[in-house]
Amino acid sequence: MSRRRRWTPVRGTGNRVYETRERLALLALDLPGRLLLAGPAWWARRRDHAPADALRDILVLRLDRIGDLVMSLPALHDLRRALPTARIRLAVPAWSLDVARSAPVDEVLTWSPPWAGRPQEGADAWPALLAKARALRGAPLDLALDLQGDVRAALLLWQSGARRRVGYVNTGGRHFLTRVVPLDETVSWVEQNRRAVQTALGGPVAAVAAPDPLTADERAAGAALLAARGAVRRPLVGVHPSGGRLVKQWDVERWAAVAARLQQECGATVVVTGSAADRPLAEALLRALPVPGIDLTGALGVRETMGAIAALDLFLSPDTGPMHMACAVGTPSVSVFGPSDPVRYFSGGSGAPDARHVVVRRELWCSPCNLIRRPPEECAGGPPECLRLVSVDDVLDPARRLLAERA
Repeated sequence: MSRRRRWTPVRGTGNRVYETRERLALLALDLPGRLLLAGPAWWARRRDHAPADALRDILVLRLDRIGDLVMSLPALHDLRRALPTARIRLAVPAWSLDVARSAPVDEVLTWSPPWAGRPQEGADAWPALLAKARALRGAPLDLALDLQGDVRAALLLWQSGARRRVGYVNTGGRHFLTRVVPLDETVSWVEQNRRAVQTALGGPVAAVAAPDPLTADERAAGAALLAARGAVRRPLVGVHPSGGRLVKQWDVERWAAVAARLQQECGATVVVTGSAADRPLAEALLRALPVPGIDLTGALGVRETMGAIAALDLFLSPDTGPMHMACAVGTPSVSVFGPSDPVRYFSGGSGAPDARHVVVRRELWCSPCNLIRRPPEECAGGPPECLRLVSVDDVLDPARRLLAERA
């Protein structure tokens, strides 16, 4: 792809695959299933009439990244409140297991899909995934719900043998499901996940505020960890410079400039977070600071990271998993968005606006494009124009305001 284009949100059951070749390939793969399973699928939909209170054994799939699971926690709490006595199993990849400990479920299953996992993360092979789904057929599930919206996840629902199978059809796979969740790409994924639960249960579900994902002990441990590393002078400002992908990554020199100004103007202690792979970015940022910062890259597990973020006064990051952690644990945040649509992918803006969580972005005719996995050629080699237009002051101004309010 060599030309930019603006994203057109899908509402309903229309195809959301952008690339023409990919769309044709998915249609070709979907056609045999449509022909072979049209009759059984029609009969399964006719039989799917059990009331919500008859759903006793439930499987939920969330087979993508950590931030996606964080944005699913409110929906899982809605499901638990609606069905307090049901047995709920949650299937997540190995890299999301620590976050899954905050989910109100009875059992967590480890399903690591190859389409979502990075090579070093140990994704399952397809035969292993199919075997895990088929192993649930011994005692048929009453409900299987996919919160991702991927035809491969819909196939796994079908293989599980669940009587009611609920998911999205925007990449195909209608014949695998008994109920379809209408996609609405004009709302946050937090709200979208809650709507999926409503479709699964056949009616409105009382939305509940998700409890704190951390225990009191985990919060105390996060504060103690920072203190042990020398982070005792407030305000404590966390900076997560990595976007996970170049197309979402704001320039590290600008992150360093923001952090340096907060040190000089507010006396901030800067704490840099990230994985071991992010260490070069962290080192570049730390070298540019007038006052030494604290480097936590590669030193913490997922829940330790959440605990450390909870102990901060402010968290700065691009659109990435730790951004969702900051919103979930209530730490004020400033998040820099480029090609991603914050209406869709920012968990701090779902529901009632929360002034503690600020999105910084610049309007551009082609932004948001949401072309993250396969960006336009001119945007693939580094920060795209929509990120380059975000200035240091654009981030510094809301950061100053949040720190003043925190004080």
